[in-house]
Formats: sequence, C-alpha cells, structure tokens
Amino acid sequence: MSNTCEYFNHVPKEWDAFYSHENRLAYWINRILRRGLYERYRLTFEYCGDLNGVTVLDIGCGTGRYSIECAKRGAAHVTGIDFAPLMIDFSRALAKEMKVDDRCEFVCGDFLRCSFNRSFDIILALGFFDYIKEPLPIFKKIAQLRPRKFVASFPKFHPVWSIQRWMRYYLIKRCPIYNYSKDRLEKLYKEAGFKEYNVIPCGIGYFVFAGNE
Repeated sequence: MSNTCEYFNHVPKEWDAFYSHENRLAYWINRILRRGLYERYRLTFEYCGDLNGVTVLDIGCGTGRYSIECAKRGAAHVTGIDFAPLMIDFSRALAKEMKVDDRCEFVCGDFLRCSFNRSFDIILALGFFDYIKEPLPIFKKIAQLRPRKFVASFPKFHPVWSIQRWMRYYLIKRCPIYNYSKDRLEKLYKEAGFKEYNVIPCGIGYFVFAGNE
C-alpha cells in the first residue's frame, strides 16, 4: 500500500485534470481516450438521483471531485476519505474554492481502520478497488454501514489496455493494480451480504449498483 500512497501523493493535479475544464484541450482528449471514466461519472449521479439532504461517504475520494459534486447537488454532508495526504489537501482546497467546504469533510486515513460517527445514505468507491489486493474486508465493512445505495467501479482485464496499464503503473511507478471478473464481483457482493446488486459493463471495466433499499 505504501507504494500506491506514494504514487498518489505525487499526482493530485495530474489526476484532477481528468475532471477539470481548465485545460480544455487536455479535457477533451481525455474525454476521447477515457470514455469509461466519464461514463461512470454520468452513471453515478444518474443512479444516486436526488441528493438533497443525504449523507455520502466517498471512499478513495482522490481530489474530491465526486464528493464536491455531491455537495453541489444538495447533499447535507459528504465525507471523503483517502490515504494520500496531498490528495486530501487538494480536496479541501478545491471544496473551499467551490464554496461547499461547509458540507465536505475530508479525512486522511485507511477506510478499514476508520470509525465513523454518522450513518451514510450513499457510499461511493470509484476508481478505488483498482488498487486493492484483498477487497472482501472492505466489502464487508461497507455492508455493515448499511447504505441505501453503494456505487463502485472495477477494472477488468483487457489484452491491450490492461497490459499497458500494468506496465505504466506497476513496472514504472511501482503501484500495484488489480483486475476483476464478473464472477468474482458477484462472489464478493454475496459474501459481503449484499442481496441486491447490478453488475454493468462500463468501458474497460464494470460499474456496480448495490444497496439496502
């Protein structure tokens, strides 16, 4: 995990550029090359629906773009958690710039070791499980928090994309990365105790809705 944390500590601005419109050329290039990323963003907020008054937990929040968008759409309180300190610093600054810092709380830490003093209507884990070797304990803790909705994304193996991604992340940046199959996801959700879940192909990966509604 330390290599992953070190990697993400060095890339807040680079990572945030995927969502930022400030560099319009880079943004539109990413829109073409990373269609799955923008599709999962659209699907997330389509599935979450009306966010007025809800509480949200964003696991692996990165630069806080999902957290901040939830607040902008009316969420009463959003907690973002990430293990990279500089990602958290970036999130806090961005929330202040967007004038939603009164409803966004960003925590630097390990989700499995954190205690939460509130319940959450919605839990997000987007672009998070890519870097998790043993996901079942995380699934079980999320299930124990009993969100109404749990939204997550997972990469799947693709002969071209996955190999170049492995070379780019693991060989060059020493950041381990993991893929998932539909069968494995269904097993994880069942073992964690989720009775309702929907695994949807999304770009070069899966997008999964689950919950307790």
